Amino acid sequence: MIKKYLKRIKFLGINNSRMLLVTLVVIASSAFTLNLNGQTNSDQVRDYSYNSYGITGLVTTPSARMQDDGELAFGMSFEDPFNRLYGRIQLFPWLETVVRYTEGSYKAYNPGSAQTWKDKGIDAKIRLLKENDNLPAIAIGLSDFGGTGAYSSEYIVANKSYGSFDLTLGMGWGSLGERGHFSNPLGFISETFKTRGGQAGAGGIFGGALGIDRLFSGEKAALFGGVEYFSSSYPGLTIKAEYDSSKYSDAVGACYNIFDCSKKGDVTLDSPLNFSLNYGFKIGYRDNLNFSLGYVRGNTIFASFALHSNLNDFGRKKINMGTEILKEQTLKPFKELSDGWKKYLRELIIYQMARSGFTVHKIIFDQEELIVQMSQAAYPNPINAMDLASRIVANNSPKNIELITIVNFDSGIESLRTTIPIRDIQKTVPIRPLNENDFSINSFNDLSPGALAFDNESLYPDLTWWLQPNMTGTLQHQEKFYFWQLEALLNANLAISNGSYLKGSYGFKIKNNFDEYKYHIPDGQLHHVRQDRRLYLTEGESGLRYLFFDYLTNINSNVKARLAAGYIEWMYGGIGGEILYTPDSQHWSIGLDIYRVKQRDFNQRFGFQNYETTTGFLTFYYNIPFADLRLIASYGKFLGQDVGYDLEISRRFDTGARVGAKFAQTDCDAFCTGEGSFSKWVYFELPLDLFWVNSSRRGYTGYAWSPLTKDSGQKLSIGTIHQLSSGIGQDVEKIRRKPWSVKKIFSGFGTKKIERPI
Repeated sequence: MIKKYLKRIKFLGINNSRMLLVTLVVIASSAFTLNLNGQTNSDQVRDYSYNSYGITGLVTTPSARMQDDGELAFGMSFEDPFNRLYGRIQLFPWLETVVRYTEGSYKAYNPGSAQTWKDKGIDAKIRLLKENDNLPAIAIGLSDFGGTGAYSSEYIVANKSYGSFDLTLGMGWGSLGERGHFSNPLGFISETFKTRGGQAGAGGIFGGALGIDRLFSGEKAALFGGVEYFSSSYPGLTIKAEYDSSKYSDAVGACYNIFDCSKKGDVTLDSPLNFSLNYGFKIGYRDNLNFSLGYVRGNTIFASFALHSNLNDFGRKKINMGTEILKEQTLKPFKELSDGWKKYLRELIIYQMARSGFTVHKIIFDQEELIVQMSQAAYPNPINAMDLASRIVANNSPKNIELITIVNFDSGIESLRTTIPIRDIQKTVPIRPLNENDFSINSFNDLSPGALAFDNESLYPDLTWWLQPNMTGTLQHQEKFYFWQLEALLNANLAISNGSYLKGSYGFKIKNNFDEYKYHIPDGQLHHVRQDRRLYLTEGESGLRYLFFDYLTNINSNVKARLAAGYIEWMYGGIGGEILYTPDSQHWSIGLDIYRVKQRDFNQRFGFQNYETTTGFLTFYYNIPFADLRLIASYGKFLGQDVGYDLEISRRFDTGARVGAKFAQTDCDAFCTGEGSFSKWVYFELPLDLFWVNSSRRGYTGYAWSPLTKDSGQKLSIGTIHQLSSGIGQDVEKIRRKPWSVKKIFSGFGTKKIERPI
């Protein structure tokens, strides 16, 4: 039936809303006819794939479908003259976001530029309604909002499943409304909706701001939609067909080749109907790969691929804490032992802990409690580490010991403390591993006057060094899209004591493409505290990245402090410190830092430039009791001597991965800042353990992306006490706040009678 109808359509475009509606109705009715007995699949789990823009959808248009919570993907799509590179995250079950770069080969980056045009964009889609047996899934979305808005559009879209078919129908504004099937329905609310701002409307001549005034606006709106078929014979294979309501007005009629238009002709649009095949398959325990191949605009081959994984999925379990029967306590109380036995016992605990990946700093015998202070980098799950450490200590405890306390230190800062009665260990571990409910966590008691404390005398001074590859780069320069540098970092850390360190890093050039670099054009009115980063990358291809003394200490159980001095980062040297207060609840913290710094020479050696300043902030950290969110708000003086605040919000996923965004607003306005209007970033942190197959590692790696590197709202890159001391705690459920939801808030309201126990 579909084939018969399509023969009657001329592939020159469907030019009116009546023809569009007929097309969509025929597709829907044909799908229903092919599956008369099929039931709605509202509860069926399907692997919905991404469209060419990186959002979940059909070929080029979006759908109301969402990915699983925490789904992270990186992909590319190609449909000449458009090439797209994107990253996307299912930030919440109801919110999908995309960060994307688009190349348009039909025009130059700037007049006279030898580089093709590039544009960055951010998309967001919010689910309004989940599909059920009677109602479709409904979502509302914003594409390329803010910035230049070159491909900006807004839409509302619905999806309904029938058997193996998933139907999409939506209404779009902006680029998705270019076919103009009818007047903007929001014009009935206000005439202002009938006028849509231009590309510069979002941020004026500087771009970068949110284009609130152009949302859901324009004289006309249009319908789009299509169908996706999920093959039961070939799992992972789907077939997509859609009606695209965009006209690609910016590209149609433009030259394919910006240097020689006679070679490739013009961009044309021969049909609004697009088709594609998509195939997805697993390539590992957690990772999946999607390929798409299709035909768009009636004349162009389309291809895309996306690698995706889920940040809530641990994959294969690599550490299994087994069961064991512990030895009985037969050794005399510690104070009654001879000096030789006391030394032997301490060295035995240190040795056995070291064999299991623990570095012991201090052992304390306090009446009936045995306390071991240690550090570790082998166990991503802190409870696994505390379980194993508690077993080792219990196996070597004198018979007067009743409590085992393990204290974890990170960079000299206490980050986690667990206490458990030794009898509970002896009764539990023969049956099962210990869990966090078995421990008393972060319970502090002052040491008694007769406590005996012994440092690990063989530990300090301790020099560690390691060699690692490092890739740095600059995206979307005026001259070339990507400049990159591959270097080898020689890192060294001299631990003078627990909390006192001399840290250094030297970078050796391996390869870069900076030889293609010809000019450097910073803008804005502030001193170039960060925009000169390209000069550091070119003049300091090899050089000293940092060399400084770092001292961290626990003033008490609630207050931590830090002092740092030297070449504290690759652009600045100086001296300063920080103090952090965290209450017993650990749900919030407040910190104060101040540094006096001077800008380093571009060659990354020991010299300085003339620019110096004092920078400092009052920072509030708050764990929001919703979806493991964290808010960080700072106010103070930035590196460029601008004064203002920055806000950061992030979400933690089950694996410990974190995705967040931040922005800064200061007294340096859009004219002062230059292109981009203000500084903003998005970032992600991934546990190192996700990258190891047969072993485990503790720690994180990540990447921060900023559309433009500006001088306003810039801080030092030295890290904070909060980052060092809260990392391990976020992986303990008892420490994290119990999440609430809107549903839970209103769960107490209702008319149903509550039966109470007698």
